[in-house]
Amino acid sequence: MNIERIEFKYTACESFDANIPEKLTHTKALPWLSVVQSVIGSYDISLGGGKTYSTDTGGFFIAPAGVWQTIVHNCDVGGRMHCRWIFLDVTVNGIYSFDSLYEFPILLPAGCKERMNEIFNLIFATSDELARYSLYCEALSLLRDVAIAEKGIEQSILQRTAEYIKNNYAKAISVDDLAQNANMSASNFYAAFKKQSGTSPIAYVNGFRLSLASEMLVRTETSVAQISEAVGIPDPLYFCKLFKKSHGTTPTQYRKDRKK
Repeated sequence: MNIERIEFKYTACESFDANIPEKLTHTKALPWLSVVQSVIGSYDISLGGGKTYSTDTGGFFIAPAGVWQTIVHNCDVGGRMHCRWIFLDVTVNGIYSFDSLYEFPILLPAGCKERMNEIFNLIFATSDELARYSLYCEALSLLRDVAIAEKGIEQSILQRTAEYIKNNYAKAISVDDLAQNANMSASNFYAAFKKQSGTSPIAYVNGFRLSLASEMLVRTETSVAQISEAVGIPDPLYFCKLFKKSHGTTPTQYRKDRKK
């Protein structure tokens, strides 16, 4: 496909540097394309319940939007983990999301790590958003160059469902709703979705909501109850239970730890 224009709908660059428990594990699905670097320490990463890959120190992994991630943090000998990442929500030619068009390797190939590291250094060194956009474009170009193959335009069940959840997560969502969106029976949809994603539809929906909530906890001062409501989990007690199971800590402690 010829890329005639791109539109950045959302971008973010963030980092984390702290002592954390060894083998801390997160499971989540994000609404954006993620490029993540382990600066100190390393990651074990599995996407969609598939094979687990390991980054080395300084290595990168790539996670398309909507794909279930299982991430294990491997600290250095002192218990320190330093990581940084960019989130990109990019529309191509006014229609397609960038990461729906390409199939990326989970790990960035060794020959490209040096240049991506340089791009990251520049992104994190500037506060000029216009300068960042040009660097994001360069990162996208590099990702396109390492893509395994261009995907067909027809979306998979997982991609169609992820798009539906992205647009409707604040509302009540049932398996029947997701099946209807995919033009399938509920039973057939459930089986096909679990095969593609490695998890159940409702676990995926809640993982998506919790990922959004984790970003809101760090980026805003909104109360936990308001965040719970905003991401489509109206019961704050149930939200806190799900969050602790997913992230290993309470929402309040998560916010405190990330804002140190």
